[in-house]
Amino acid sequence: MSTPTQSMAELVAKSGLPDDHPIKALPGLTWHVTKPLEKASIVMVGDLAARTDAELLGVPKFGGRRLEAVKAALARATGDA
Repeated sequence: MSTPTQSMAELVAKSGLPDDHPIKALPGLTWHVTKPLEKASIVMVGDLAARTDAELLGVPKFGGRRLEAVKAALARATGDA
């Protein structure tokens, strides 16, 4: 799983996924995780890379557990999980 020191931009870059890869297509994510992001117009992996953890945690109904779920999904996409 990811470490707290890895930024979202680092995880996205390491994944090798294109910026236009849909977040909801990441392995293991449920609508509970992706729906708050969609409501905030964060729908592609590139949208994640452009935001800090603090910015993502500012999205309504998107807390620490959901942030970690997204980070874990990115790690799985790299094969590191």
